[in-house]
Amino acid sequence: MPSRRATTRKELYVALTLLAGAAIALFTPALAQPDGYFPFADQRRWLGIPNAADVLSNLGFVVVGLLGLNRLLRGLGPLEPVVRLSLYTFFIGLFLTGFGSAWFHWNPTNETLVGDRLPMTIAFAGVFGAMLAERISTRSGLIVLLLMLVVGPASVFYWKGTGDLSMYAVVQFGGMAAILLLLSLTPRGHDPFPWWALIAWYGFAKIVEFGDVFVWNATREVFAGHMLKHLTAALGGLAIANALRKPAAAARAA
Repeated sequence: MPSRRATTRKELYVALTLLAGAAIALFTPALAQPDGYFPFADQRRWLGIPNAADVLSNLGFVVVGLLGLNRLLRGLGPLEPVVRLSLYTFFIGLFLTGFGSAWFHWNPTNETLVGDRLPMTIAFAGVFGAMLAERISTRSGLIVLLLMLVVGPASVFYWKGTGDLSMYAVVQFGGMAAILLLLSLTPRGHDPFPWWALIAWYGFAKIVEFGDVFVWNATREVFAGHMLKHLTAALGGLAIANALRKPAAAARAA
């Protein structure tokens, strides 16, 4: 039987996945930001707020972030310390995303886009840490949480300094692919969090984001896809926050 300090086979798989991600980031050709990334379809002003729908829909992130933090502070259930730390990181990231994304949509430029992307990498780090702590080990969760809190923001600053989005793309899309692999290959066990719901809402958010103009035209300019992106992505965070409502559910994570 391995000692407490011994590296498990699952942890080795995590390490190999991280190495594969680093190799992909190293050899991925430079990716420029797509032409016409902004402005977005719905540019209506309301009460003096430019791009009002895209700005105000970020309140969803703020509300869900505060809700999750409130439930964590109330200590609903004896979560593992690494899981709790990761969830704090996730909900803080969501809360900051609300403000950063609103700032960007108020005046869409590459400079303000940094404020949109940076807090999202914090939220991603929290997801990675909590999921690994639940499905693999608390040690792997803590290591990956700390690693992604460095690599994620670094990918945003690398894009800002060079114009190359490849590192950020690997962190976001490669990270989501790794999460899908992790969820598919590991049993749920006592993990109380609906990660599949989070991924489903995130996937839907990306679809409507890419279909921003299509949704705008299909609804006869009532609303556009980017506003839906904010609301559906926030619903993914709400699914995780709702798992903290019942002490009995949270206790299964201990």
